[in-house]
Amino acid sequence: MSYICPQPKKWHEIFMNIKKELEHIDNRNIPAPPKPLILNGWVFSSDQEKRIRWHETLEWINKYMDNDVIGIISEDEKYFG
Repeated sequence: MSYICPQPKKWHEIFMNIKKELEHIDNRNIPAPPKPLILNGWVFSSDQEKRIRWHETLEWINKYMDNDVIGIISEDEKYFG
């Protein structure tokens, strides 16, 4: 079974890695990455909304960055619903 998205702590870590990498890229034409659904975003979002936002994030990373920014997501860092 595939996971819905990373757990909030891991998702935040990935988002911070993205922001750190963006500081090193001198291209103001890159749009802001999708914000992770953590904290209140997590509580008030359905599993479907979390899945959609995670896939939007993956698409953004594939377009503007190296997938290494994600790192390894262990089984206990994955949210299955």
